[in-house]
Amino acid sequence: MASTTPHQEELDPRDPRSLLVHARDARAAEEAHGREVFIAAARWALAHPAADEWDSACVPGTERELAIAGQGAPLVAEFCIDEFAAAIGLSTDAGHYYIGDALELAARLPRCWKRVEAGEVPVWRARKIAQATRLLSPEAVELVDQRLASFAHSIGGRGIEQTVKAAEAEADPELLKARREAADDKRHITIYSRHVDFHGRVDIEGALDLADALDLEDALAAVAAQLKDLGCTESLDARRAMALGELARREASLTFDAAGEVEPPARSKRTLQLYVHISHAPGQNPFGSVARVENTRTAIDLDTLRSWCTDPDTQLVVRPVLDMAEHRSGESYEIPTLLREQVILRDVTCVFPHCTRPARSADIDHIVPWDEGGSTSTDNLAALCRHHHRVKTHHGWTYTSTSGPPGSYRWTSPHGQQYLRTPTGTTTISRPLTTTA
Repeated sequence: MASTTPHQEELDPRDPRSLLVHARDARAAEEAHGREVFIAAARWALAHPAADEWDSACVPGTERELAIAGQGAPLVAEFCIDEFAAAIGLSTDAGHYYIGDALELAARLPRCWKRVEAGEVPVWRARKIAQATRLLSPEAVELVDQRLASFAHSIGGRGIEQTVKAAEAEADPELLKARREAADDKRHITIYSRHVDFHGRVDIEGALDLADALDLEDALAAVAAQLKDLGCTESLDARRAMALGELARREASLTFDAAGEVEPPARSKRTLQLYVHISHAPGQNPFGSVARVENTRTAIDLDTLRSWCTDPDTQLVVRPVLDMAEHRSGESYEIPTLLREQVILRDVTCVFPHCTRPARSADIDHIVPWDEGGSTSTDNLAALCRHHHRVKTHHGWTYTSTSGPPGSYRWTSPHGQQYLRTPTGTTTISRPLTTTA
């Protein structure tokens, strides 16, 4: 008989009270299950202590010890993160932080952890405490644990921050002073290249020294004026934005001709690299009226793409057109350039379960190793980031390509969990794990 959520039998969509009771009980069940997963994460970390450093030192790429919580917490075996993270549907990076938060609480904040185990502190609030204490010394984190434990169930972010700062000031006054001095420098330039709108625009923010800011202001004004003199009809704001791109491609310095007139500086051409995918439906664009930009994993409209291609200051590089359905191969272990490019474009990211690291910066792995008879070919190569390449080589993970869409792989973990990774994501396809009484 299928299980039901609390009060599912009595749920009446016309009865507001019934809906509230159902929502309340369902949320309580959700929190209880989340707490069980979080507790399991801490126990998993404690069950996988760091391996012998001698093996890691002698065999390059093998498992290393990993510090995922604060000073004094046990070190864990590096590759244990991958299997637990995959089992609960997280990437390795997200799993690193999730398990680290659980270990931080279990090992360094025992009073707060006891309340988490008892169901008195929600996991999301406990994780905020763990994230705030990870850089504290053992003496400071002990003070935080003493002072927060009794009201950890209700404290907010500001309260956590104030408690941590007070404990740090009391336990580590010199360290706090050094961090305060380091934090005084807030200079930065942040380009949100992963958040591109449909017209190919991105946001930028930053903080500069006043002298640098004034120099940049003068340079933007000068180049914006030059663009206007060259016939640009965009608004001043738009020309200032364009000027920043110009500054990235050449020096914004004024030169003079023999008559003493201002001579526009030479403009470096920008390079635009396009990837053309062949559609099985002749004359049709498989992406509709948009193009995919690999660098940012976003889509832009074709009119924007055309404007980039027809811009006289854009250097258009035409690369060989790759038919993604074509089978390619090489005669040696080394991977030919076009075959490597085909694998990168096909896989897009590292093909380990839930991993999203770009394929372009990944290793190209022989699924069946070359020295075991594996070929250097389209159907025996896949993109693996360096970490997951090491996991596959040294920790018992195996995978095969499947007969599904190109870029589909079946993975099996050391404990027998199986996952299907396709271009649309990762799915758990078997759960052979069993427990004993």
